[in-house]
Amino acid sequence: MNLRSSEITQAATTPDDPTPCDQRTMQAPHHRKIELQSTADLAYLYTNTLNLSRQKLDLHFPPSANNDADDPMKARVRELVDDFITKTFTSAIPSISINGLDTSSAAAISKQTQLADFLSTREQVEYEPYDAHLASRVTSLYAQLESLTTTVAQLRRDAPVSAAKKYAEMLRDALEEDDKEAEDDAADLEALIREAQGSDGKGLDWARIQQQRPEWILDVPFGNERERERWRNGEIGETYADGLSMLVRLQGEATLSKDGDDGDAGSSKGLAATAGKVERARRAAEVVEKM
Repeated sequence: MNLRSSEITQAATTPDDPTPCDQRTMQAPHHRKIELQSTADLAYLYTNTLNLSRQKLDLHFPPSANNDADDPMKARVRELVDDFITKTFTSAIPSISINGLDTSSAAAISKQTQLADFLSTREQVEYEPYDAHLASRVTSLYAQLESLTTTVAQLRRDAPVSAAKKYAEMLRDALEEDDKEAEDDAADLEALIREAQGSDGKGLDWARIQQQRPEWILDVPFGNERERERWRNGEIGETYADGLSMLVRLQGEATLSKDGDDGDAGSSKGLAATAGKVERARRAAEVVEKM
């Protein structure tokens, strides 16, 4: 339905005052103030304005990778923008009414809080709705944390003992294996000695022994062929063998030379037997002194 201009003008007037509404607004002594429900609305507007200014500032002045160093130009621009926003809101306060009351009156503001305190607000607190899924997730994570803590405590009590037992078993097995190898070597040596004693008296066949027990062969690394010849022809090998035989005799074990002769030192004259006799004599002397 189309209306004529005269009808629109008549609708925009009142019976008491035939002047149109827009003309009455322009002729009013002052404009209508901005209405807010509480001072929290003013703080909300001020905080949002600051946050938007921070976003624009970060857009044109991106943060540096070094967080310790502050950009002096960015700090100066932020200071000027904050000062401008504060002055703008301070100038707009007289044109704002809070809950129908003029901001210039004392009733609009409590005695403990000043309106300027809201203009210094920087932090914006936002509350999200309660999420049951996230709450259950947090509960399950806390339960998992407690379970892992209990497991770690249990491992701290049991792991050292278990590791010590395993190490003792490994050491025991290694010692038993070494003892078995030593017994096998001793049995082989005794068999060779008995075989040599039961032969025609020509002594031990060292070539056959080296063939049967290749690990008994002394492999000495030589720098060149000259050193190898000195080892073979310079009686160095014989001297080394004599030294080993002397160590065996000091341990109290009977040995055979290459000619099949028994060593002149038995177990009774060995170093271990002598040390045992000295220890027994020392203990006997201590017992006698205490009597």
